[in-house]
Amino acid sequence: MLILIPSNTKAQNFALKTNMLYDVLSVPSLGCEVAVEKHFSAGIMCTYNPIKYGNKKWKNFSFQPEVKYWFHRKYTGPFVGINMITGGFNVDNLHAYGLYGKHRQGHFVGAGISVGYNLILTNRCSIEFSLGADYVRTKFERFREGDSPYKEGDFTGNTVLPTGTGVTLVYIIK
Repeated sequence: MLILIPSNTKAQNFALKTNMLYDVLSVPSLGCEVAVEKHFSAGIMCTYNPIKYGNKKWKNFSFQPEVKYWFHRKYTGPFVGINMITGGFNVDNLHAYGLYGKHRQGHFVGAGISVGYNLILTNRCSIEFSLGADYVRTKFERFREGDSPYKEGDFTGNTVLPTGTGVTLVYIIK
């Protein structure tokens, strides 16, 4: 990320971010973004959830670098973006989305696009609304739960996920 920052970068070109949709889902997020030109910015959003909920587990982490093109100027109005995403997961004893009776752990990698709008609240704070879709490839081990758990095998999967979607609080450093 530091390689992308030009030597003439000023503090007002740097922003800290958190995706409040992820935060509400108990997946804390923190990111940063730097303006690299008048209409371009580059950033990374990271998530990490180490928490177990009783005997239920939905642990995960991800890194999502993104480049955005701003139609007006950086951190203002509409934008389009392209991103990559990678991370890992360990899901156990969740009875939703077809996961009943299965424990899965593995990693994923993908890429996608997003569109959005940054609504300025003050000269330092804004809220960014974005819709995104990422094509994601997963590789994981699956285990049967129960009194005699066993490994069912190694699996791969491909899917499209809304990982670039968010309502993000942005704080511009001055």
